Amino acid sequence: MSRWLKAADAADFESLPRDRQSLPVEVEGFDMVVFKLSDGWAALDDTCSHEFSKLSEGEVWDNRVYCEKHGSSFDCRNGEVRGLPATEDVPSFSVEKRGEEIWVELPDFL
Repeated sequence: MSRWLKAADAADFESLPRDRQSLPVEVEGFDMVVFKLSDGWAALDDTCSHEFSKLSEGEVWDNRVYCEKHGSSFDCRNGEVRGLPATEDVPSFSVEKRGEEIWVELPDFL
């Protein structure tokens, strides 16, 4: 079972620069980063699997987020590693835009 929770307002993304269409959010004590992509929305755990930096501080290009610390990259849509030095994927979350709100799906174990 899972639950859907509000993570942000769509308006929160309007003032962000093009290379940082990501927003760090905390949902029920869990740190994640929500992305506004050209084809929709995505969310990942906000922690790089390489050395635990905040992914929300990195740049976003072509549906990839680049960790600012060592340059590891991850697919924003599913958390898969796309560039070393990271070798482990990061958790991803389903996202829906409901009206002007952004909602994320959290599994019950979180």
